[in-house]
Amino acid sequence: MVFKNLRYRTKAILIIQAIGMFMGTSTHLVWILKNGFLADNYNAPLFSRIFWDSLTFLDPFAAVLLIVKPKSGVYLTATIILLDIIHNNIFYMDELYLNAPEFNEWIVKYWMIIGQVLFGLFVIFTLKSNLKEIKRCL
Repeated sequence: MVFKNLRYRTKAILIIQAIGMFMGTSTHLVWILKNGFLADNYNAPLFSRIFWDSLTFLDPFAAVLLIVKPKSGVYLTATIILLDIIHNNIFYMDELYLNAPEFNEWIVKYWMIIGQVLFGLFVIFTLKSNLKEIKRCL
């Protein structure tokens, strides 16, 4: 198993990323339990509803891969978080940027998107060093 041979720093990063992906899972799971799968409550096109609800399954899959198959896990995690950030910023473009409320209200209303972007930056900025360490252990 590659994970056990990784340096402590890389293990810690992958565990933090796995926790982040499980946090994303919980967000999507709570939504589905409250509103149903592909719920109309999203007030979103079918593509967006499918994308968001699919993360209920893709996020934990990526989290597990980070530990079981780290190379696949870091690629899948980076892909998921980048697509999610891009999708959410396009979907909420009007609310986030064009007709945004005052800064304090914006922070309170969109704190999850801010967290998502920060997590995405963490994933991207650690991608190269993670892959280098994983390659060393293969």
